Amino acid sequence: MKKYAALLLVVFLISESAFGQMERRRTVTDEPVEVFLTMSLISMSTSSNLQKNNMNSTIMHNFGLVSTGVKEFWGLDQGAAVRLGIDYGITDKLSVGIGRTSREDNVDLRFKYTLLQQMRSGKTPVEISLKGDLGINTQQERRFDYTFQERLNMFGSITIARKFSDAFSFQIAPMISHFNTVVIETVDQNPEHTHYGVGFGGEYRVSLKHSFSFEYFGVFGDRTNGTLNPMALSWQIDTGGHVFQMFIMNGNWFTEQHLIARTTDDFFARDFRIGFNVNRVFGL
Repeated sequence: MKKYAALLLVVFLISESAFGQMERRRTVTDEPVEVFLTMSLISMSTSSNLQKNNMNSTIMHNFGLVSTGVKEFWGLDQGAAVRLGIDYGITDKLSVGIGRTSREDNVDLRFKYTLLQQMRSGKTPVEISLKGDLGINTQQERRFDYTFQERLNMFGSITIARKFSDAFSFQIAPMISHFNTVVIETVDQNPEHTHYGVGFGGEYRVSLKHSFSFEYFGVFGDRTNGTLNPMALSWQIDTGGHVFQMFIMNGNWFTEQHLIARTTDDFFARDFRIGFNVNRVFGL
């Protein structure tokens, strides 16, 4: 009898151990990492994309130069440049969007495709996304009679990003900007139609709701004389429904092709602007 009891005890312990191992294996799951809070740091597109059937609406503002001082209320009296945009997730990896910027009435059509997603298991250590943007200057021009093709501007980038910890994410993005038409504003201006650059950006989450982000566009090779590298710093607040971004930036555009080709203000000379973005994701 004792032998049967001992045998039953051994069988019970073995089965419990096997069952426990099966349960542990069953609970180990792998899933994509949320690398960034939003689809854009400030103006620079992040590697993050929308889920299928989700829509992201964005309202972007910036004002005049802070260096104008109290006379212009640090740029706020100069009025705001505004971009309104909507993006939609066709699949979990592909999104398309449209936006309109008040500067030159520029309408932009864009897409983002996720090539790789960072996984929690570490199997895929980075997230890689491809972005394309086609802009159209729809402003009525009194000086020239533009054709449709002459109004086009284009942008392309490959963004490589990684979330290094629960708090810090960083990305790097080789990019190209092209304008079919460049207007010479001064006699000594030497305009370039195509600019190449590398964008750097990051996000540091101070708490569950608050985070700090930055972006910098380094332009290399030939460039339009008088242009400078754009950069921006932002404080983000995640309310659970909206993400508010309050920032300072030396560029006066929101589309990346304009930023790397047409920024002329020096951030370190206090020639930057105050602005804010409002991001909202809807599940459809």
